[in-house]
This record gives sequence, structure tokens and C-alpha cells, in this order.
Amino acid sequence: SATAPYISLEEFAVAIKDLPVASLHAKAAELRNSIYHMTRSNSQLEPFAAEGDAECADAMRENVEVMQRMRDRIGLLKAEVEGRGMMWVDEEPRPAAD
Repeated sequence: SATAPYISLEEFAVAIKDLPVASLHAKAAELRNSIYHMTRSNSQLEPFAAEGDAECADAMRENVEVMQRMRDRIGLLKAEVEGRGMMWVDEEPRPAAD
């Protein structure tokens, strides 16, 4: 969240070392869900940013940076699971079926 202290990738990698595999997968799912919602948010902000709204443009840029950090963390989660000799299954969020 915006008020949570930033944890570096190195600190994150150390923090996940002792977590159960189920927790690693749950954290990845949480991060993917956040990425999905931030992507939707950027889609909603884009028309306003295109019209010159600097705050919307700034929010979009910040979201892109945060989403990249989240993807980096998912990569660390994957490396941790695979480092334990287990298979990682990438599951990108999909739109709900109508």
C-alpha cells in the first residue's frame, strides 16, 4: 500500500526464504491481482492523461513503476519455488467469462 514502507528486492528475497510454498503462491496471486487492478486503473486514467491532466499522467507513471516492482517480486517468488525443486506455474489473471 501507499503507506507501507518500501522493501527492497534483496530484503524481499530474504523474507520469503522460510515461507511455505503455499504462501509463496498466495503472495504471487496477490501481486498478480494488484497488477490487474492497476492496469485497469491506468486504462481509466489514460483518456484524462491524454487530455493533459498531469496528475493522471503522474499516477499512470507511478502505477507502471509499481507494477514492474511487483513483477520483479513474482520473479523472486518463482525463483524461490524452483530453487526448492518444485514447479512454478505462471497464472496470469484472465477476464471473467460472460
